[in-house]
Amino acid sequence: MRAQSQASPHEFTVDVAFFSGGEHYATQSYTLTASTWFSAERQALQMSINSVYDNPRVPYLSRSAAVRSAS
Repeated sequence: MRAQSQASPHEFTVDVAFFSGGEHYATQSYTLTASTWFSAERQALQMSINSVYDNPRVPYLSRSAAVRSAS
């Protein structure tokens, strides 16, 4: 039987950029704890759905995430 390895949680800061038709109009930063940078990115993108910048009236709304370690 193999022991499963688990990554210890790290603190990350994720900058989520909001775009309208490819034009950047806002950035919101999230600081959170996750086991991997990919998990931190996914969490921040999910959290950004509740952002004031996530507005259905914004035409061609899109977003991207940039992860950086907070430690």
